[in-house]
Amino acid sequence: MATLSTTRVKIAGLAACVPRRIEENIDLPIFASREEAEKTIASTGIERRRVCNDGVTASDLAEKAVVRLLADLGWSAESVDCLFFVSMTRDYLAPQTACILQGRLGLREDCFVMDLPLGCSGWVYGMSVATSMMQTGQFRKGLLICAETNTKNRSPKDRSVRPLFGDAATVTALEYDAAWDKPMNFVFGVDGKGWEAVHMKFGGMRHPTTVEALQEVEVEPGIVRKGTDMVVNGMDVFSFAIRRPPASLKELISACSIDLESVDYLLLHQANKFIDEKIRRSLKLPPEKVPYCIRDFGNVTNASIGLVMVVQLAERLRGGMCHCLACGFGVGLAWASMEFTAGHLVCSELVEY
Repeated sequence: MATLSTTRVKIAGLAACVPRRIEENIDLPIFASREEAEKTIASTGIERRRVCNDGVTASDLAEKAVVRLLADLGWSAESVDCLFFVSMTRDYLAPQTACILQGRLGLREDCFVMDLPLGCSGWVYGMSVATSMMQTGQFRKGLLICAETNTKNRSPKDRSVRPLFGDAATVTALEYDAAWDKPMNFVFGVDGKGWEAVHMKFGGMRHPTTVEALQEVEVEPGIVRKGTDMVVNGMDVFSFAIRRPPASLKELISACSIDLESVDYLLLHQANKFIDEKIRRSLKLPPEKVPYCIRDFGNVTNASIGLVMVVQLAERLRGGMCHCLACGFGVGLAWASMEFTAGHLVCSELVEY
């Protein structure tokens, strides 16, 4: 079991940005009937999603969220020592999108920046990287950005993925505090043998994009996609998601001697309601301790944990301390769980762009 503990770094603030455009699943033309649409909504818990307009990228959503949060925190751009950009829908293969954001946000030229190309487990992995690098105090203020424009690499003619995924960006502001005595504890895991469960075949160096890869192919009725579109094997993902995440959380609870009664919230990657409810029940947690935002935003991959905190827990996080568990899981196949305490922080109003 891979474990990690970091200290002296606290969450100072949270913000999120979503597109203004709303796509209702009940109205999608890819369904053969309204009954089929209703069945999909019932099984996933996803009624609608936010979808970026053409030309809008993950960095655009991220910039809006960061600008709002810095203003609400009263932080200057020059005060930020490090920035981590977690995304699988980066603006370019090269350069790093973190470099682009450094320039657009007006961060110092000696600001440490890094892209982390992680998917659904990205917020937890990103927190482990950022807090590890900040806990010595050499970096005192940091930003962890999780941003995805999932709808840009999922086929709009694929009924197995279009109703599931939305676009969003979140930013978590982190601050070094020598007196902060509440550690963040992590456990990690990966099953690389299952990587094909969620993948894009073309567009990387193993399979460069070809003319043929850009042609639409009907895989089966209701599923039409290009070689550059994301493939999600639902049964493989489901089997993985109901096994690994709850086991990971139980490993964390055991390793850190966590009293579940003391946990205020379990923050799950918003995969789909059915999967997340199986995880909740496996830990015997009451529904009020597992908040959701999936109904109105869908699966926004690495941005989902930050988004559920902003839209569901803002008042609680502003007003008092919360003892939380979090678990991200998906593409890789990777998973990660963490324990943290947060509260009395700045939580910005949801930004729409």
